[in-house]
This record gives sequence, structure tokens and C-alpha cells, in this order.
Amino acid sequence: MTDQQPARTGSARARAGDADRERTSALLGDAAGAGYLRLDELDERLDRALAARTTGELDALVADLPASLRQERERRERALRERASAQACLRPQVRAYAAVMALLVGIWLAVGLSAGAWYPWPVWPALGWGIGIAGHARRAYGRPALG
Repeated sequence: MTDQQPARTGSARARAGDADRERTSALLGDAAGAGYLRLDELDERLDRALAARTTGELDALVADLPASLRQERERRERALRERASAQACLRPQVRAYAAVMALLVGIWLAVGLSAGAWYPWPVWPALGWGIGIAGHARRAYGRPALG
């Protein structure tokens, strides 16, 4: 992506939505925070961004900003979406894990009471599956990867 390439692809005359205006406003805020825009420039561009009707108008507001700024914002947004997806996928896995472990402990208790075999074998499937769940939880809730 070059410095002059617009933030979006498609027609510059396409109608801009609230999400487009919010994305452009956030990028302008990042640019001001990084020292690329003065506060008076930020204020002027934010007013124009909120009044923009087309994506071309929004693209013009960020055309002179470094592409690396847009790429960093896109990378952060993608990482947040991936993290939210991992968290949503983890919940049913934890529920299934808990249900199966409860079933295995129930079987262990039934066998122990009826046959007197008290070897704690449910610990092995609990550890095996639990390691996978812990790895997934670390990806979903741990610190984000750098780079």
C-alpha cells in the first residue's frame, strides 16, 4: 500500500456509512496522537469526516497520512476480531469439557463403589483435553502477540 492509496477499495462515489465515518475518525485520531496532525487540523478533518457522504470524501481526508498508520490500525482491528472469535469458540469447548469430565467422574464413582477399583483414571483424559483447552484459553485471553 503506498502513501497515496485510499483506505478503501471500490468506487469513490459509493455512499459512506456510519462505520466508514467512525473508521476514518479513529484513523484521524491516531494520526493526531502520532503527531501527523495538529489539533486544529484534526478538528477540521473530524467535522468533514462526520459530514462526508461518499467514501471518496473520506479517503481524501486521510490521503496525505502515511500508509503505515492505516496498516497498523487494520492490524489491530483484525487482531481484536480474531481474539473475539477465539473467545466465542472457547465457551462451548469448556462446556463440553466440563460435561464429559462430570460423566467420567460419575463412571469412576460408580465403578469404585461397585467393584472397589479406586484408581483415579479420569485424571488422564482431564489432563489431555485440559491442556488443549488451556492453550486455546491462552490464545483467547492471554496477552496479544507482538508483531
